[in-house]
Parts: sequence; C-alpha cells; structure tokens
Amino acid sequence: METTFKIILLFSTLFLISCEDLFDYSPYQIDFEGENKGVNTTNLQRLLKTNQGDTITIAFTGDTHNYFDELGYFVDKVNTFPNIDFVIHVGDFADFGLPKQYLWGNGYLLNLQVPYLVLIGNHDLVGNGLEAYKEMFGDFDFSFVCQDIKFIFLNTNSLEFAYNGNVPNLEWLSQQLLPSEDFSKAVVVFHIPPGIGFDPTLEDGFYQILSAYNNVIMAVHGHQHHHEVYYPTADSIPFVNVYGVEHRMMTLIKIYQGKINVENEAF
Repeated sequence: METTFKIILLFSTLFLISCEDLFDYSPYQIDFEGENKGVNTTNLQRLLKTNQGDTITIAFTGDTHNYFDELGYFVDKVNTFPNIDFVIHVGDFADFGLPKQYLWGNGYLLNLQVPYLVLIGNHDLVGNGLEAYKEMFGDFDFSFVCQDIKFIFLNTNSLEFAYNGNVPNLEWLSQQLLPSEDFSKAVVVFHIPPGIGFDPTLEDGFYQILSAYNNVIMAVHGHQHHHEVYYPTADSIPFVNVYGVEHRMMTLIKIYQGKINVENEAF
C-alpha cells in the first residue's frame, strides 16, 4: 500500500512539473520582460535617431479592446508604406487592463518596421492595468520633439481617477506648451476628449491652455471609435478623432511646415 502511494505521488509530481507552463498563477500577474518593458522609451530612441526629413508622417490607430486580428492587419498595412515615420496608438490597448492582453497587443506591434508609441486609455486602467501600462509603456504623460514639432501625450481618463482634479494635468500641459527654442508647433494626443469621462471642471481650462500660445496645430484622440475632423472651439484648432481598429481603417496624418494633411486608408 505504501509503495502504491509513493508511485502515485511520484507521477503526480512529474505531471505538475511538466504542466507548469500551461497555467497562469493569476490573470492579473505582471511578468513583462525584455521587449515588453519600457516600450515607449525604446521606440522614442529609435524614432529620434532615424527621423531626419522635412515631413512627418504618422499612422494612427486605437481602441484595440479584443480586436487583435484587426491590429495585426493594421501592422501589415503600415509595413507596406515606405514613408511612415512612426505609429501612434491612441489608447484602450487592452480591454480589461489584463497583462495578458497587453502582451497580445504588443506581440502584434513588435512586427512593425517603424517605431510606435502607445497612449493610456480608460480600459487600460481597469483592474491592475495601471501597473501593467507603467511596466510595459512607461509614464502616462510624456512629450518629445521631432524636428520642430512637439508631441504631447496627455492622460485624460478622469473618471478612472475619480475626478480628482489632477487628470488631465493642466499645469503640466501648460508647461509643455510654453514657447521654447526647441519647437515651433505642437500636437496634443489624448484618449478621451472633453465630454463623458473627462473631468467637466477642467474642460474650459483645457481648451484655454490649448489656445494660450497659438502653437497647437492639432489635437488627436480616440475613444469614440469613428473618424471625424472637427473644431470644438472658435480658435480653429482641428480635433481629429481616430478610427477604432475594428473598422479596419487607419488615419494617416502628414505634417509639413506646420500644416497638416489627414487621410484614411483601409486595411
């Protein structure tokens, strides 16, 4: 009897060892490594080393949620364009903030032949998505200058921060837009536009800051999934709403001498 028990215990142990890779300890476990850590920083280094032309061409997508196949088609399409400088994903990279969804999405974007940057969306903040985003991509608010254009990425997911009055961070935004010799024009990118989910007490201040220095040439966002170019205020700053990836349409924006051209391409 004792010998039989030992044999059963031995086979049970061997089975569990052989199957250890089949199971996750938790769907919320964050164990990003290598190319899945510090992604935005890595891609910024690539971008700033390579972009030397007088035209900046950017492919935009967003609101991946569970449309990972469509994200793959987007990557394939971008790779057929020889003159795209970089890709911007405008948020909702994951659907429920699950680390596994972050890994799936980045697994597709790693196949891009150009640098890419990913903004924080409201769905990315569900569960422990906040920690997952920081681990994989980095800061919620960040900026960089490409040629003489400053790109400002702003967290506008106010609801997920309980309308605490600090999201979006308008003081930081104002400092980023303060005129400098480093740039002449600016593009502001965010996920949620003023409206549902954007702190209503900060909307007026947000618009005022965008207009304060007369250097913002465009604001780009996602969240609404459809495409639209519109002008919410009288100062004529165009707001570009980017297609959600499920529509299999990508938004191409070219910037040349401070002017923008917006087109859409099917994939």
